[in-house]
Amino acid sequence: MWRTIASTGLLVLLPAGAAVHANTSDAIGSAIQLSAAQASASASTTAPSVKDAQTRAVEALRWQLSDIFTAEDSGPVRVRMPGEPPLGAPSEASVQLELRRLPARLKDCSAPQLSLNAARSDRHTPGLKRLQLLCANGQQHIVSVRMERFAWRLSTPQPLASGTPLAPARLAPVLTPLGKLRGNGFESAAALSGFEVRRRLRAGEVITRNSVRAIPLVNFGDTVIYQVSGTGFSMQRSARALEAGGLDERIRIELAPGDWVRARVIGPRRVAP
Repeated sequence: MWRTIASTGLLVLLPAGAAVHANTSDAIGSAIQLSAAQASASASTTAPSVKDAQTRAVEALRWQLSDIFTAEDSGPVRVRMPGEPPLGAPSEASVQLELRRLPARLKDCSAPQLSLNAARSDRHTPGLKRLQLLCANGQQHIVSVRMERFAWRLSTPQPLASGTPLAPARLAPVLTPLGKLRGNGFESAAALSGFEVRRRLRAGEVITRNSVRAIPLVNFGDTVIYQVSGTGFSMQRSARALEAGGLDERIRIELAPGDWVRARVIGPRRVAP
C-alpha cells in the first residue's frame, strides 16, 4: 500500500501493516536527496556547458588563425582574443594577430572553419583582414583580424648627415613593425653597398628606399664614356652628362649639341644604353 511520509512529503510503497518510524522517514529522505545529487552531478558531466562550447570554439579559431597566417620567414604567430591582455612588443621576428570581437552566437557554432579569400603572399601583408567563418550547422559570420608583422630591418644607431656613405659599421638591425614602416626597409648591409644618405637620419631611424640614394658615379657636366656593344662589335664615344647618377640609374647625356639620349650608369663616368 502507499503511505505518505510526513517529514518528506513523498509517497513510499510499504508493506501492509508496517509501522513507520522517525528513523525510517529520515533514511528514505537521505536516500532520495543522495540520488538527486548523483543525478545532478551526472548531468553536469555528460552535458557540456555553454562556457565549454564557447571555449572550444575560441581555441579552434585561435589554431586556425595561426595556421592561416604562418609564413616560413615570419616566425611564430601570436593571437590575441577579445578580453585577453595586450601582446606587447615581441623579442623576435613574429606575427601578431588581434581579433576585434567574437561572433555573438559563437557558442552555437559547431566545427568552425575560417577561410580567407586572398593569395598566400597577400595574407602576410600587415593590416586589417576579413575572414569568413562557416559553421557545420549552416551559420556564417565575418571575422575581422588586425595583423602586424615584426621583422629585423637595418637602422642607424647614430644621426647621419645627408651624403654620408652607408658603411656596415654605421648600421644596426632593429625589430620593426612592418605595418608602420613606409617602404620595406633593408635586411642586409650588402644591399646598401654603394648607397649614401639622401636626407638627414635620426638616431635609431629605420632606413628605407626613400631615405637613401646611390652614390653618384657621374656628376652633372662630367665627360663620360658612352659604350655601345652588340653581336660582333663594340663602340664607344665621349658625351656630356646632363644629370648626376649612381650605379644602374638612368641619366640624360648629350652626344652633340641638341642631341641627347638616356643612358644607364655602369661605372665611374661610364654609361651604356
